[in-house]
Amino acid sequence: MYQEIEGQKPVIVARNHNARTRMILYKWMTPPNWNPAWNFQQAELTGLYFGITRALWYQFYAPATDLLRYYQAPDSLRTLGIFTKEVCKMENFRRGFFSSLFFSSTYGLAFQTSRFYLWKDYAGGYAHEHHTVNTDWGKYLLTAAAIGAVTCWIPVPFYNISLRFEQDKILPKEFARGYRNHFHAALTILSKDGLYPFMRGAGPLMGQAFGETLGLLFFTDFIKEKLRHMTHWGTDFPGTPEAVLRAFYVSAGVYAGVFMGYPFLHLKHLVEELPKNSQGELFFKNYAEAFWKALGDTFYIGQMWNGFHGYLAKAGVPLFLATWFADSIGIFDQAVFPAVYVPDPEA
Repeated sequence: MYQEIEGQKPVIVARNHNARTRMILYKWMTPPNWNPAWNFQQAELTGLYFGITRALWYQFYAPATDLLRYYQAPDSLRTLGIFTKEVCKMENFRRGFFSSLFFSSTYGLAFQTSRFYLWKDYAGGYAHEHHTVNTDWGKYLLTAAAIGAVTCWIPVPFYNISLRFEQDKILPKEFARGYRNHFHAALTILSKDGLYPFMRGAGPLMGQAFGETLGLLFFTDFIKEKLRHMTHWGTDFPGTPEAVLRAFYVSAGVYAGVFMGYPFLHLKHLVEELPKNSQGELFFKNYAEAFWKALGDTFYIGQMWNGFHGYLAKAGVPLFLATWFADSIGIFDQAVFPAVYVPDPEA
């Protein structure tokens, strides 16, 4: 490269680009102790753990929210004990737990196992260098988006089966099919109605699953990587527990995932579940109208997150526990490789 300086002869400015430390971050590397079978077993354990915690939490959450509509929230351990006993006495707490447990476990083994396994299998081989901050976040973002696109259809049949099962309970006997449990409902729907009811309303449900997967996987890994130096080299406050850091980046990942997926569920609520007005008209006739009005002056886009924190309390707790479990057994492990020094061949 030549640099012209006024009044002087041209000065040659050169730099040796050969002899330097070169990173191997541009390609996928096999991490230490790599075992695809164990990766899948880790993902299966995470999916099963999610299904169990989800069934337990949902079994308690529904009657608890019903009770809070009429009674004050507990403000001490004594009142919390009384509140818990009253929840356990409610009919919708004791009814159908084992059916929900097996159904949620199947859902976790199908959906959670798929996305955590794919993340471990692909993103687990993106290398990090010692003593540096990783800047290749684009690879992780694209990987999370690809996993979300591949797995976003899986929750749709489970949602529709659960919806039909709950609706059957409130129908008059002459119209009800008498589903005994979720699996009986699935078999009955398949034999009488075919496959279409399983994928009904798939658009917003797939959007919700895609947004949740993208936010959960990317931000959990991204923030964990930024806190990696605190785990390996400490901070100004010695003795920073690993559990504190894990609670922070798992919470951030879960919040981001639920936040990115919730507008699709709210859009589905606006189009399909809002009651008609006095003239028999729907608030939104279709999803396209809802979307364009959300972008216009007649509808505030922030309303797409109405009721978000209530949904976060319901869906975020089992997702937080499952993500914590996944990270503790190695799903979000980040392979660290030393840099490779390439000498100058002309030297």
